[in-house]
Amino acid sequence: MTLYQLGVFALLAGLSVSYSLSARHVERLRRGFTGGKAHNLLDVWTIAGALLLPVPLVVPLVLVCYAAEWPSRKSVSGGRPMRYVITVAIVAAAASTASAVHRQVGGPLGILAAVLSWVVINSALIAAVVWLFDDRRVIRQLLGPRNQVADSITKVTGVAVAVLASWRPAATLVVLPIVLAGHRLALWDSIRTTAAYDSDAGMWAEPGWRVQATESIATAPGFVALVLIDPERPHSEVSIARCLTGVLRPTDPVGRYGTRQVAALIQVDMAAVGVIVAERVRARLDRAGIVCVVGVSISLGEGLDELLIRAGSDLMARRESAGISARW
Repeated sequence: MTLYQLGVFALLAGLSVSYSLSARHVERLRRGFTGGKAHNLLDVWTIAGALLLPVPLVVPLVLVCYAAEWPSRKSVSGGRPMRYVITVAIVAAAASTASAVHRQVGGPLGILAAVLSWVVINSALIAAVVWLFDDRRVIRQLLGPRNQVADSITKVTGVAVAVLASWRPAATLVVLPIVLAGHRLALWDSIRTTAAYDSDAGMWAEPGWRVQATESIATAPGFVALVLIDPERPHSEVSIARCLTGVLRPTDPVGRYGTRQVAALIQVDMAAVGVIVAERVRARLDRAGIVCVVGVSISLGEGLDELLIRAGSDLMARRESAGISARW
């Protein structure tokens, strides 16, 4: 190990950690929309490491990259720690093999041989694990065109990082905003392919709203208020969304809930502010001529399901006290 190699290791590790921290919010949403089935972009840094570093430094780099990404991964289904450990082990094996091959062959041909060896080792080990322990239909998904294109782009970017680092290590810094921009594009692609957002209605579909609301609760610095709107007569969702636009912030997730309800999740400084926001929502809907009942729950530290249950209970109590049928 040379001082230069240690410097490259520190550079790639720093870029990877910076990327994972900067992309955490986007990554949680992307994984939430896709149920955790999302291609990660960590190969940008690990491929570069395999082409620039000896094996004793490649494995620690892989560990650093995946450790920094773990907080984003565990936000969906707890991250499945055992599966994550297996993934890290497979990537470490593929990266180590690619590093050894590159050093044996050398030159541009060595880069191509290293990437191909990575793909072969990675694919073979993943296929074996899935075949033995998981749903075998996943193999078809992994071999699908979308996944292959995403994987190829990531690896080409990793090769570009290695070339830049060999030329001018500081030049690799320009890659970070590019990768983050690509990550955001991947988020919008996930939203589009899962139909998580209804642009015509101007609100999230229920699964998309749940992902946004869960993330908003997790990042809230204080209280959150959940407002549940149940219209008495069929109304255009567009009308309800427009009413809420004047009361809520653009970042407050608004979406469908159940068969006809609309839900909104608002971050507030104090519980009293949540009550005020709910009253403003009621007043705004009333002025718009939308006859409805609005339930609210305000809490600090509770999960989304608990908030929904209490908002639903409040809504039903208000319907009953107003002499309205409590049946949906």
